[in-house]
Amino acid sequence: MKLNEDQIKQLHFHINAKQIPYTEVRDEVLDHYQTALENETGRPMKEVLAELDETFTLQYCREVAESYLDSLKAEYPKMFKEKLFDLFRLEKIWIPIILFAFVISLPNWVKNGGMLMHLVNLIMLMGLVLEGLVIDQSYPKRKMKHHYRAVDDKTILAQKKAAVPRGFAVLHILILIIVFVPVLVVHLLELGEAVRPTFFFEPPYVYGTIMGLWLFFLMTLARFNAQKAMVKPQIH
Repeated sequence: MKLNEDQIKQLHFHINAKQIPYTEVRDEVLDHYQTALENETGRPMKEVLAELDETFTLQYCREVAESYLDSLKAEYPKMFKEKLFDLFRLEKIWIPIILFAFVISLPNWVKNGGMLMHLVNLIMLMGLVLEGLVIDQSYPKRKMKHHYRAVDDKTILAQKKAAVPRGFAVLHILILIIVFVPVLVVHLLELGEAVRPTFFFEPPYVYGTIMGLWLFFLMTLARFNAQKAMVKPQIH
């Protein structure tokens, strides 16, 4: 049957009632329902929906959503490692070089721990916002799926929750801690003393800060690329 406007809206609300938390899973379930309805020629829509609901129960949809997120989380460490080393391939080596040129210039214009701490925070926040926007835009949007997105229950993309540090990807958090904690300590010292401590921005400490920031920025970029490239398993 060819679904009319009212039937499309009814189908969206029917799927919403299953309270599926992740957009990818919700749209995959919607695909199953949509295909079954479009291939049906004789029976009424209500009967077809009732038959599909015997398979796609609330419990089943909840389990599928959890399994889907778990599969993405399991995929992330391997993809993170792959994308990090991928940055050092000959055709992409310019990216680490530019980032290194940026961090090595920091001691020339960042003169204290407070400035460096705020700079790292700003870059982290900007990266997270950009990451979320690009993931949203890269997710395929078909007219049928999103025709009534304004009235849909607000689902989220599971991809945004999949980048949980584990395995090799734990290095991303470790590097952040190694860089950020000393910077925070220096910033607190600056607030409590009339004379600002400058040792952190002189050799050999400054070299460790530069290398740490360089690795952190590279790993942030690898995280971003990994989330975009992660395999999205099909819901059966």
